[in-house]
Amino acid sequence: MIKIQFFLWLLILIFVLHFNFRSTVPSKEFKINTYIKLKFEGGRTNIYVKNRIFQQCMYLLLNLRVDQIEDYEEIDSIDEAAEKLDRTMERDHGIISPEEEFMGHCSNLQVWAENGYDTRILHRNLAFPLLKRLTEVGDPLAKKVFKEEIAIRLGSKHPTVITFLTQNGYLKYLNREELEVIFNEISPTILSGITDELIQQLEHQPPINFGNHLRYLIQDLSRKFGVQNLPILINHLLRGIPENHKENLIKQSYNFLKMNRKFPLIQFINENIKYFDDFEFEFDFVKYHGKIIGIFRDKQLYLCRQKIKNIDDIEILEENIIRIEELDLSNNLISDIKGIEKFSNLKYLKLDNNQVTNVEGLKHLKDLHTLYLRNNKISEIKGFENFTSLNYLDLSGNSKITEIPDSLNNIPALKTFKLWNCSIRKFSEASSKFFWMNQNYRFYSGYTQTDKIYYEKTHKNKSSSTNGLFKQFVVWVIKIRKIMKEEKFTYSEIEKFEIETTQNALWWVRTTKSFKLWLNDRAQMRITEFI
Repeated sequence: MIKIQFFLWLLILIFVLHFNFRSTVPSKEFKINTYIKLKFEGGRTNIYVKNRIFQQCMYLLLNLRVDQIEDYEEIDSIDEAAEKLDRTMERDHGIISPEEEFMGHCSNLQVWAENGYDTRILHRNLAFPLLKRLTEVGDPLAKKVFKEEIAIRLGSKHPTVITFLTQNGYLKYLNREELEVIFNEISPTILSGITDELIQQLEHQPPINFGNHLRYLIQDLSRKFGVQNLPILINHLLRGIPENHKENLIKQSYNFLKMNRKFPLIQFINENIKYFDDFEFEFDFVKYHGKIIGIFRDKQLYLCRQKIKNIDDIEILEENIIRIEELDLSNNLISDIKGIEKFSNLKYLKLDNNQVTNVEGLKHLKDLHTLYLRNNKISEIKGFENFTSLNYLDLSGNSKITEIPDSLNNIPALKTFKLWNCSIRKFSEASSKFFWMNQNYRFYSGYTQTDKIYYEKTHKNKSSSTNGLFKQFVVWVIKIRKIMKEEKFTYSEIEKFEIETTQNALWWVRTTKSFKLWLNDRAQMRITEFI
C-alpha cells in the first residue's frame, strides 16, 4: 500500500517549487503539457484544457498532522487520504495563501501528468472529469488510459470511488469485456440495494405494476452503465432473485429492450435461453451434443459458458458458418482450438477463460482484427505473425508469459496489446513499445525486493501499489539493472561506498565519478591480491 510518504512527497513539491515559481512564473501561468495549463486569475486557480477554461472545484489536502501519520499507513490513493482529512479545508482557504495554493495545484498536476495520468494521485472529483475532457480534445495519452484508469480504480474496491464512478456514469465507457473482468468483485457494492427492491416489487401483495418499476430501473442502469452492458447487470441481479420470478424479469427486460439497437439482444437471449422455451424465434439455433446452446443472427454468435470442450462438435448450419464474423467462446473448457478454422470469416474472436496453450489453429483466420485470449495457459507469444489485420490482442492473465518477442512487429495493424497480470521479464529494444503499451509495465517482474527497497529509500516515492508498479520505478529499475550489469557492481558495494565516503554512489541512474574510481581501486586491489 502507498504510505503517507507518497502524499507528503506531493506536498513537499509545493514548497520546492515555491522559489522556482517566483522567478519563472511572474505571469502566474504554468504549462503542464500541450493540453493542460494553469492560470492564477482573480485570486484563484483555473485549469485550462486546450486553451478553454475547465471549471472544477479544487482544494489542497494539506492538514496532515504528524501525530496522525500512523493512521495513513494503508492508504492507496489520494481519495482514501481525503476521507481521513478534515474536509473543512475545502472551504477554509486561510491556512495558505492563494498564490501558494496555485503553486500546489501546479505541482500536483505536473506529477499527475508525469505519471501517465494516474488517477490515484489526484482526487477523483478532479482526476476523472479532467481525464475525460482530455480524451474529448484528443490527448492521445488520455484516450489510451481513460478506460484503463476506470477499470483499475474499480478494481481497488474502494466504496467511495466505486460509488463516484457509478453515479457519474463512468462505467458506461467500458465495454462488456472490460466491465465483466471486475464486475464479479464490485457487484455486491453496486447491486445489493437494487436486488432487494426488485424482490419487494415482485412479491408485493396485492400485485403491482412491476413493468413500470422495471422500465425505470432499466433506464437508470442504462444511464450509469450503458445499454451495451445491461446483460451483465441483469444476469447479476438474477442471482439474488427467487427462481419463480426469474422468467418474468428476463421476458419483461426482453420486451423493453428488443428494439434498442445498442442492446446486445442476441447475446442476452443466448445467455438466458432456458427462460424462452415457449418463444418462437425466427432465428437459427446452434447446438452442442444435441442441446441448444445459442442462436445465430446478424453475423454474431455468443457461446460463452456452455461447457464446450471441442469446437468441432458445435452444430451449426454450414451456410451460416461462413457468415459469422463475431464469435464468443469464453468461459468454456477448450484446450485445443481445432475446428476454429471452419469459421473462416471471423473478425472478432473471444476465447477468454479457457485452457488454450497455443494458437496454431488460428493461422487460417486471415481477417481477424480482435482477439481475446485472457486467462488461458499460454506460456509463449508465438504464432501471431500472419495476422496482418489484427489490431487488438489481449493475452492478460497468462501468468507464464515472461517475454515479449520481436515478432510482434510483424503485425502491422496492432494498436492495442495487453499483458496485464503476466510475468514480463524480458523484451528487446525492438519490442519495447509493446511493453510500454497499455500500461503493461505495471506488471513487470524483472526486479527484486532489494531494487524496491533501494528505490524507495533514495527517491522517497513508492515503487508500487495494489494495482501494480509505478511507471517511474519501472523506468528506473530497467536503467539501474543495465548499468549495474555493465559496470559490475552491487547494492552492497553502493552501501559500503556511501558509508566509507559519505558521498553518493549514484546520481539518478548514473554512477558518480568518485564511485567509479572507488570501484576501479577495489578491482585493482583484487587483482593485486590474486597475484
